[in-house]
Amino acid sequence: MRRRPTIFPRLAKVLLASLLLTFPARADGGPTASLPLSAPVRSADDYYLGRQNLGNLHRGLQFLRERVAKEPADYEAWWRIAKFVSYLARHTPDDDKLKVLPEGVAAGRRAVALAPTRVEGHFWLGANLGLTAEEENFLRGISLIDNIRREMEIVNQIGPDYEQASGLRTLARVDFRAPFFKGGNKRRSVDLLEKCLTRYPDNSLTMLYLAESYLAVGLRDEARKKLEGILTLCPDPVYGPELADNQTEARRMLAEEFHTGK
Repeated sequence: MRRRPTIFPRLAKVLLASLLLTFPARADGGPTASLPLSAPVRSADDYYLGRQNLGNLHRGLQFLRERVAKEPADYEAWWRIAKFVSYLARHTPDDDKLKVLPEGVAAGRRAVALAPTRVEGHFWLGANLGLTAEEENFLRGISLIDNIRREMEIVNQIGPDYEQASGLRTLARVDFRAPFFKGGNKRRSVDLLEKCLTRYPDNSLTMLYLAESYLAVGLRDEARKKLEGILTLCPDPVYGPELADNQTEARRMLAEEFHTGK
């Protein structure tokens, strides 16, 4: 018996794709059972595109806070609050960072509680804990290391490519910053960051962290090449504000470490 030809194969593919876009992707690649994104969450995403203007970031956070006040079980809103706060904290004066970060930590924990098998909550919880550890006093900071590692190990298990290998990159950063008695190992941070770059060779934050790790282990020529490489990267439509920040930091490090005028 002859098999019937598929009717409108292109149309079928388009319809399938539209369904997949309607439902946020799980870490394992399949659609979740969650509802489509709410209008406030979509509006917040739009404002996040212009996050280099912190007014846009605050406006997006306002939409998300209003959303969780009305719908406390909206996972999509909670993990975004943690993400937005992480960006805000990085652009807040040092004296005020610890006033900003608790909201991000709390939102990340709420997201993890709502969807423990989704990657976003774990990552942004760990990211906010990491920023908190950097700003806290020494004893409080090292007390957070195990929690940060745990969240990023979960990220590596359920979503190793999330935010361009962000889980592995953060583990490398923990190795760089942690004291030896808490598992810190600058050589291992180099190995992990080099592994990240084999997967995402143009990630400017990975390059910046690797340059710092190279300097820490005495590989100055390699560090300089990485910093200069950051300055040659083309504008990124997704991570444009982050690239601009990392290029500014690369110029500062080049001037400080190598006395360049770039």
